[in-house]
Amino acid sequence: MEFPKETPYLRRVRIFKQTLMFLASSWGYLSGGMSLTWPNVLASDILVDNSTLFGTQLSLSDSQLDMVGSMMFVGSLPGYVAAGWLVRAIGRRRSMMLAAVPGLAGSLSIALALNTEMILVGRFLEGTSYGMMGVAVRPYIVEVADTDIRGSAVVVANILLQIGSISAVSLGIPFKWYQVSFFSCAVHAMYGLLLVPLLPESPTFLAVTNKDEKAKGVLHRLRGTSVDVEGVLSDLKKQNESVGNAASWRVLVRPAVLRQELILFGLFLVSNFSGVEVIKANTSRILQSAGVSLDMEVSTIMVAGVLFCGNFSMMLLLDRAGRRRCLMLSLSLLVVGYCILGAFVFLSTRPTDSLAAPELTVAVEANASVAYYTGAVSTQRTTWDWVPLASLMLAAYGQALGSGPIPWILSSEYFPTSIRSQAMGLCTLIGSLQSFAALQLFSPMQTVLTPAGLYWFYACVGAVGLPYAFLFVRETKGKSVG
Repeated sequence: MEFPKETPYLRRVRIFKQTLMFLASSWGYLSGGMSLTWPNVLASDILVDNSTLFGTQLSLSDSQLDMVGSMMFVGSLPGYVAAGWLVRAIGRRRSMMLAAVPGLAGSLSIALALNTEMILVGRFLEGTSYGMMGVAVRPYIVEVADTDIRGSAVVVANILLQIGSISAVSLGIPFKWYQVSFFSCAVHAMYGLLLVPLLPESPTFLAVTNKDEKAKGVLHRLRGTSVDVEGVLSDLKKQNESVGNAASWRVLVRPAVLRQELILFGLFLVSNFSGVEVIKANTSRILQSAGVSLDMEVSTIMVAGVLFCGNFSMMLLLDRAGRRRCLMLSLSLLVVGYCILGAFVFLSTRPTDSLAAPELTVAVEANASVAYYTGAVSTQRTTWDWVPLASLMLAAYGQALGSGPIPWILSSEYFPTSIRSQAMGLCTLIGSLQSFAALQLFSPMQTVLTPAGLYWFYACVGAVGLPYAFLFVRETKGKSVG
């Protein structure tokens, strides 16, 4: 049977409709991005005024501030586990709606916090929401998008994540930390109550759960009249025959599946311990440890803006250059950025008679991060302030170009629909544990390695990631993922 050829105009209209679906399904990532950079707002505010909405006083130690950043990733662990089952049992759409519930509760807990414990509980719940969205949203986009735009489509979630990150820090300038959390509440409510209910269910999920008629209806809307929907449906079922309509988690230890999981575990390890999440949560602290005297909130917004530009660049490149090339370029830029940052911090903390040292006054204590909270780092403005800021921006651009988002993208592309949610849930669970470790170890590693040594450590991990990506990462550009 011959099907009419799709005109360029009809294709543009169809892709535009898909794009609206990508934006609606990814809207919750705005609140996720706000949660990631919100610790910067808190860290800046408590230096000036540590009072809550109700007038109680907060007092946070270094380890507690580390915990504020890392608690979100602790909370994401049950989110990944729960979503791995929910997405398979009740579908992508309903799981996205449910993901907004803990996020709304967590943001309210932070906004109304009376003490540090309420903030940590709120961060945990925000993390649970973030984990659930991570397992539900990307598989949905992968299954809805046309193959030739799938990579760019998945990056939409990262674009909104970075917009949320910039929004949180920008809102932190005129508003207090607890007021910023009210904005996050509004985003969660809009996502769960207004946007996701308007979306159709994933056609591939409908296909593997034997809801063929509904799947055909959605496929007609997504692929147009020029596509053999019966053939697409048949191909989807064949691609999932190798693992069957499996609800059991035992399928995840089959050799072919396990190999892909181990590759992704390693990729998440490289990503997290090359400072990907540390940049987002601890921008202010990194710049303070480097002795930057520029306004911390403005500097943080600049770094967040670079993260957005990196994600936007990746969206343009991913379906042209491919995942592996973007990943290797990303790691290369990250290595250069952290090497320069480490060198600057090392030289700036050497004795002043060093020939190569820039003229900086930086207080060095046993734990360099303490300087951020005590104000011990010199605020004397120098002509060298741009060096650490520019090198951190280069590292941020590098990670946003690939090493941050690509492990997440591949975890939704490496597995067929019938096990995608379980496998992705497991991979992102391991990745989140690694993120928690990287964030929680930020201050201890600064103490042991010194700030310069820590940044060089991130650079070394990124360098190890280059041959790892070349040898083990399987390209998925332009390939059907089932």
